[in-house]
Amino acid sequence: MFHPSLYSFFKILKDIKFPLNLDLYEFCTPELQKKLLPMREKIRLQDEHSANKGKNSTKGSLEKMEAEVEAKDVEPYWFADDLGSNNSGTYNLLGVLTHQGRSSSSGHYVAWVKRKGIWLKFDDDEVSQVTSDDILRLSGGADWHCAYVLLYGPKLVRAASHSENQLPPKSSSAYSLNEKSIRGDK
Repeated sequence: MFHPSLYSFFKILKDIKFPLNLDLYEFCTPELQKKLLPMREKIRLQDEHSANKGKNSTKGSLEKMEAEVEAKDVEPYWFADDLGSNNSGTYNLLGVLTHQGRSSSSGHYVAWVKRKGIWLKFDDDEVSQVTSDDILRLSGGADWHCAYVLLYGPKLVRAASHSENQLPPKSSSAYSLNEKSIRGDK
C-alpha cells in the first residue's frame, strides 16, 4: 500500500553550472558542422561589430544592443529544408525555472525570463529586474534557487537591409512605379 510519508524526494544540492550562451557545434557531425558555417560566420561578424560598437559601453548597454537584434528583422535561424532547426548551433538562454527549498515536495518555484535584453524575476505577484550574474547564480547548491528547466532559443542575426534613404534596386518587386513620390521629387 502506498503511503506518501514513506517516500521522500530530496533535491540534489550539487552546484551545476550552465552558460548564458550555448554553442553545440562541437557535438554536431562533420556534415552538419559544414552546413552551420555560413550562419556562424554571420554571427561572428555581428558579435565583432557589437564588441567594437560597445567597447566603452557598460554591461547593461551591451544587453540593450542584444535586444535591438531581437526587435528588428532577423535572418532565418533554421534550414530551409528543416523548419524548427537551428542553422548556427548557437543558443541564448531566454528563461529559467527554479526551485528553492530542500525537497521537491516543498519549497517555492520562480520563473526568470529575459525580455528585450533584460532579465526579469517572476516571484508570484512580484516582478523585479535582475542581472545576468544573478541568473548564473541559479546553478544550485544549499538552500538557494536551483535551476530545474533551462529554456534556450537560437542566437539571432540582424537581416541585411537597405539603409533608410536608399531605394531598393529597380529589379526588385518592391520598387514602386511612382518613384518620384517615394524620393520626394516634385
